Amino acid sequence: MKVLIIEDEELAAKKLQKTLATVEPAAEVVGVMDSIRSSVNWLETNDSPDVILMDIELADGQSFEIFDRTAIKSTVIFTTSYDEYALKAFKVSSVDYLLKPIQKEDLRGALEKYRGMKSLYGGTVESRDPLNVEGLVKQLQEKLQPKEYRKRFLVKHAQKLVSIEVNLS
Repeated sequence: MKVLIIEDEELAAKKLQKTLATVEPAAEVVGVMDSIRSSVNWLETNDSPDVILMDIELADGQSFEIFDRTAIKSTVIFTTSYDEYALKAFKVSSVDYLLKPIQKEDLRGALEKYRGMKSLYGGTVESRDPLNVEGLVKQLQEKLQPKEYRKRFLVKHAQKLVSIEVNLS
């Protein structure tokens, strides 16, 4: 498995490489890019890796710009400290969204998702059904919506029904 790491913090990139080597010893890190510009250049001049481990906040902007500048044919797993970009990450066909510090179990699970997607869809982002991605985004949006709870209940008291207001604050 060939892996490209896009991470602007050198220490975080080294830790991610070490975690990857522990979880997936056969993985080959083909490059470590630290900016949008270097990532786009690398992707346009090299064969697509199997997996890209991509941080979101880079020194020269957000990594989502990479998707606007070049075609990404690899499976993307986001590795970030920010949880507010999850919806956007799934809209660009990532298979997982890992929050730093990256835990071995989380990375292992993400790579298992990659293997499952590879066997199901033939291994490339391009071959995936875009409707399926939209379905995943919709499911994620539904799960992120705050739940509605009853604000009033009818309770039988003596011979009549009494409306009781619920105050959870």
